[in-house]
Amino acid sequence: MSATTPVLGKDAVIQVDSEDVGYAKGVTVGIDVDLIKEYKIGSNTPAVLEPGNQSFSVSIDKMWIDKTYADKVLGGTKVSVVVRPEGTGSGKTEITINNVVLNSWELSIDQDGVVMESVEGEGDSLTFGTQS
Repeated sequence: MSATTPVLGKDAVIQVDSEDVGYAKGVTVGIDVDLIKEYKIGSNTPAVLEPGNQSFSVSIDKMWIDKTYADKVLGGTKVSVVVRPEGTGSGKTEITINNVVLNSWELSIDQDGVVMESVEGEGDSLTFGTQS
């Protein structure tokens, strides 16, 4: 990570290959699950109700990425968005949205990195864990 820290506060970190490469502010995560429903003839209650395909949408108000990684991230490299709701520290909760591909953003470039606003993407899994 660059020696320069962004001006904005952080709600989450952006990681490539488990290395912090950016910070995010205003993170919202949505869960979309396709339901599998099967009905018996004559019944309006599903005999089978199971989760199908899942995706995890990510929306970020503002994000700062180290300029060393900007090309990779903007080029579609999968990143992890790690949300730390209790702050940073050993034993505190963290929620990781894995394999996020960013597909929408507005950006500006400054000397130390790339600042993106209104960032959106989608990941393939969600992991709850504890910081070490």
